[in-house]
Amino acid sequence: LNHEDNGLMALVNVIPAVSSYAVAVPGSPGHPAEVNVYDGNGDRLLATVTPFPGFEGTPSVAMGDVDDDGVLDLIVGAGKGYTPEVVAYSGKAKEGKGVFATELARFAAFSPDARGGISVTATQIDGRAADNIIVGSGPGIPSQVKVFATQLPSSPGTAPPLFSSFAPYQDDSSGVSVASGFVDFSSGRNSIVTAPGPGSPAQVKVFNFSLMTPLDGTPAGGAVKDKCPGPRQAAVTAAFMPFGLGYHGGLSVTTGWLTGALGGAKRIIVGQLTGPGTVKVYSSGSALQGGPKTYLESAMQQSPIVEFTEAASFEPFGGESGVSVATTSTTSGADLLVSGVSPQDKTVQVLKYQFVRPTPDAVMLQAKQLGQVVSAAGSAPDVLGGD
Repeated sequence: LNHEDNGLMALVNVIPAVSSYAVAVPGSPGHPAEVNVYDGNGDRLLATVTPFPGFEGTPSVAMGDVDDDGVLDLIVGAGKGYTPEVVAYSGKAKEGKGVFATELARFAAFSPDARGGISVTATQIDGRAADNIIVGSGPGIPSQVKVFATQLPSSPGTAPPLFSSFAPYQDDSSGVSVASGFVDFSSGRNSIVTAPGPGSPAQVKVFNFSLMTPLDGTPAGGAVKDKCPGPRQAAVTAAFMPFGLGYHGGLSVTTGWLTGALGGAKRIIVGQLTGPGTVKVYSSGSALQGGPKTYLESAMQQSPIVEFTEAASFEPFGGESGVSVATTSTTSGADLLVSGVSPQDKTVQVLKYQFVRPTPDAVMLQAKQLGQVVSAAGSAPDVLGGD
């Protein structure tokens, strides 16, 4: 089988007992930004944290198991106007404190004067069991993604060792939105998904780390360099423009096992940060296309470049609001979370969707709203973070 050469015999997916997700509530004059963490099963509020006292902007959020205890932790990145600080909270109750009350790490990911706001995500990159904290730079400095090692610091203010860093968009300083997950079968590795900030053409890129080095005596260059760029070097595996060359409004990006029963890897989901707020779902292959291409080709024909196909598109807020997207895992895949401004009452809402295949031979999915998680006063979508 092809996958025996791609490391997938060692791939194990664990469905957590509690799959939680985060909603970042922007601050206001006199009220610092908060992050609410919800249980994905039933949308019950688990905890509320104030990650950056005095910060009245909008943080970025993600979920991941950064301390390798089998429980999703909360990762928060400071937004525009604040030091580029990252803080991680334990999803497990510790030392007499409740869930998401114990800090696991707090550190500056970039120079203190880089105050454009950062983006965060977490997944297994360096081959260890815990998730790596991954940070994308904000606008105003050259585009950069940093992957921090899984060895958490023993004291606040100290960053974990840097595993790797790379520039996804050369000569661009619009910022980088980051997401991560197992999005294709050809590599057998988790990937980092990026999108540039507003002002630049919205090109999604996918990167992974092979963690392999060429054998001694192997000729350098060519296919060897593509497949084994070095254990700490990011390699581009895909690039596409979901909304064409003309859209420069920025993207919210996430990954998740939408329609898990159809097989394939995690989907990449993108949402426009400005109106019309279209959400699109991309797949590297599932039952919609007959299966992942890596299973339909000879192993000799496989390329390090992965093709992603559009699998769904819809406008959850009637084309009048930008959106933020995230996913939350279920026992059969994942649900999609979308935040935007309601065209009816102008409240900020977080809606939950599942996707269905309307007919047995359909090649596009349809979004079906499951419910509304949040409705509150505001003027911009809440930033979301899931698993």
